[in-house]
Formats: sequence, C-alpha cells, structure tokens
Amino acid sequence: MRKPNVTMFFPAYNEAENIPKLLNSAVSVLEDAANDYEILVIVYEGSTDGTIDFVKKFAAKNSKIKLLIQPKDRKGIGYAKMMGFKNAKFQYIFYADSDNQFDLNEFKKFIPYIEKYDIIAGYRTERHDPKTRIIISRIYNSIMRLLFGAKERDLDCAFRLVNKRVINGINLVCTTGVATTELLAKARKKGFRIKEIGISHYPRILGKPVFEWEIGLSLPKPKVVADILKEIIMLWFDIRRR
Repeated sequence: MRKPNVTMFFPAYNEAENIPKLLNSAVSVLEDAANDYEILVIVYEGSTDGTIDFVKKFAAKNSKIKLLIQPKDRKGIGYAKMMGFKNAKFQYIFYADSDNQFDLNEFKKFIPYIEKYDIIAGYRTERHDPKTRIIISRIYNSIMRLLFGAKERDLDCAFRLVNKRVINGINLVCTTGVATTELLAKARKKGFRIKEIGISHYPRILGKPVFEWEIGLSLPKPKVVADILKEIIMLWFDIRRR
C-alpha cells in the first residue's frame, strides 16, 4: 500500500509548553508514514502564553508547518476544527488535541484502513484523566448516543482521521466540544463508513485545561456547560431537518 498524503491539524489555546513535543512528534510520524503532508496549528487569538510565537518559530524552520489564527470573536474548539477541515489541502485529514495526552505514533494504526473507511475514530482504551472528568464524559456519551443515535464508544475523543469527502458531504455547525459528536452523527446519517480503533491515553503533564474550574475537581465552568447544552439542542433540530 502506498503512503497517503495527509493533513494533520491541532487546535491550541495556551499550549506553549506542549507545542515543541507535539510538533516534533508530528513531523517524525509523518516523515515516516506519509507521502506528502502538512501540519496546521490553529491557535486561538486570545492565547496569552506565547503559543503563537512558538508555532511561528517552528513554521519558519519547516515550510510544512502552518499557523492559523482563530479570531477572538470565533471562540470554541468546534470552530477551530472547522478551520482545520476548511484549510486542509490533502484528502486524508487527521486531528488531535495539542496537550500531548496521545501518542501520535498510533496514527500509523489507522493507515491500513484509510481506503476502506471514511472516518477512523480513536477510542481511549484506558483513560488517564481525573475521575470527575471521566464520570462527566460517560454521562455525556450516554446522552449523545440516546439523542443522536451515535454508536461509537468514545464520542468526545479527539484522535481521528477523516476523509475529505465526509467534510464535503456534511455541514458542520457546532463551535463547542459538541463538534466531535456532530461529525460522527452526521457522517453516520449520511451513510459514511466509520471504523473504531483503540488508542493509548496519557495524563496531561504540561499546561492546564481552559474549560474547567481550577479547584481540583476538574468540573467544567458553568458557561461551558450552558454553551454545550445550547448546542446539543441546536444540533438535535439541525439533524432532524436534514
């Protein structure tokens, strides 16, 4: 099987400490596994820790690394993913979080299946997050499966390979974390083929989550919860109109 051409993208918000390892790992993996590639880092304009400058330094040394700035008035991880999909130039589009809780080498597990499936979705075989976050995630997954008929076991896992024909065939509208479920739910409704593959998950070592209270319980901020609930309702109506 010949090596694919791959766009790999990473949304980032105050992840300066994680950027060097992330980009070095991405380049290493793609130099080995891809025929041609590009790496997009979508950095929220409101980042305050120098993430933008770090990415610029890497991009100056490697023309395959590109910085995209997510405008302040376009907040949300879902909007960052829209930017990644829209700006991807290759057929196979992979994305992951930028916090280094995944081993990008496991991207290679997906390659044998890319011609047979339209989406290859990673699921965390053993999640290394605070217990509170894991419990909330399980509740969220159960609700989303019930509402949208999604069958996948880890709907909010951001480690996926998507064929561009999926992006061209559906309309993504969610700007929050609901976007990870939206992609699968709409792709399944359109009849696209989805494959799940187990992947490793590791504790966050550097940086801090930006959507949680810093009180030791890993609880989402009230505004985050409110925004997600609004988008769940909006997505429910949107899917039923199509």
